[in-house]
Parts: sequence; C-alpha cells; structure tokens
Amino acid sequence: MKQRRKQPVQTRQAILEAVGAELSLNGYAGAGIAPVVARAGLTKGALFHHFPDKRALVLAWISEHLTRQLETLWTAPLEAVDSLDALRALCRTRCLALRPGDTISVLVSLTAETAAMDPLLCVALQGVLKSWRGAVERMLERGKAEGWIHRSIQPAGEAVFFVACFCGFSVTRQSDSDEGTLRVCATTMEGYLETLRVA
Repeated sequence: MKQRRKQPVQTRQAILEAVGAELSLNGYAGAGIAPVVARAGLTKGALFHHFPDKRALVLAWISEHLTRQLETLWTAPLEAVDSLDALRALCRTRCLALRPGDTISVLVSLTAETAAMDPLLCVALQGVLKSWRGAVERMLERGKAEGWIHRSIQPAGEAVFFVACFCGFSVTRQSDSDEGTLRVCATTMEGYLETLRVA
C-alpha cells in the first residue's frame, strides 16, 4: 500500500483556513475541534500534530491569517492613499462591504468574547488592532507632511477613533441587515473625514 505523502505546510494552512471559517460562524466558545477537522478534511491526529489545543490553534490563526487579512484590507490600501478624497473612497468601500462573519466581524467578536477570559488571546487581538491603528496613524502623519491633512490633527488619537468607528460599524452590520444603515455609517464617516481636510 502506497503511503500518503506528508505535506505539513499545506496541512497547517488547511487547518487555519478551517478554524477561520468556524470562528466566523460560531465564535471562540462555539468553535469545536471536530468541525475544524471535518472542514479541513483531516484527522484529529493531524490537527494535534500541529496544534496542542484550541487556544494554540486560534492564536496561530490570529497571527498568521487575521493579521494578513487586515494587511490586505487596510494596511496596504492605506499606504497607497495620497489624498483625503482617496481616503474617503477607501472608507466608503470598506464600510459598504461589511458583512457578518467577515474579517472585521470576527476580530470584533473574538475581542469582545475573549478579552476578559483569556489574556493570551486578548494580547494577540490587541496586537492586530494596534497594527491597524498604526497604519491609520502613519497615513495621517503622511497626509500632514504632504499638506492634505490639517496640521492641527493628532494622528494617534484620530487613529484610535477611526478603528473604533469601523469596529462599531461591524457590530451594527451584524445586528442590522438593512443596507441603508451601512450607507448612513459610510456617509457619516465621510463627514468626519472632512473635518481632517486642510481648509
């Protein structure tokens, strides 16, 4: 009988993708090992070879997948922003694209669910949020230097507010399926961004 060739990198990726799907549906408490194994098409032994427990599995997903998703959604696009109009367009697009179970939704839900009960998960998730705020802060600093963000703006504080807004929009989207509500969020964000513009 021919032995199955081991592919540890592909196996690990399959597991992490499966846990991401499970977290988006059921949150941390509801995410089970058995559904992750079934989604990945593997055995429990294969999963436990890579991750000793659910916490280790979720920590790996945060550091490898969630971080990369946030970079794609926010960090890289923010680095390309070169005007307030470009920032407004990016924010409107990201706001209107919010959906239950998406990247921001999982980040917000996991943070709310685990902040008080698991310090390690809390630290990992706060690191993701800090990275997102850092990308916003750098973009605003660049905007000040280039003259399209008002010089009185304090980028660090604005970045905290900016990220908090999008996390709040995500919670709103989870509880309100009306697309009109998202459009209100997007328009209100655009109004806020106008307060950063050089007169």
